[in-house]
Amino acid sequence: MHGWDLHPLKGNEAGVWSVSVNGNWRMTFRFDNDGDAVLVDYRDYH
Repeated sequence: MHGWDLHPLKGNEAGVWSVSVNGNWRMTFRFDNDGDAVLVDYRDYH
């Protein structure tokens, strides 16, 4: 998704993806066994 900074996380959060929501806020999610996105968290990275 261009402009939303979609990217997979690394290390102990491997398998979790992050996307920019607004300002410093990011939504993190993973995909379940059916391929559906499952919300993990909303985070303020700063």
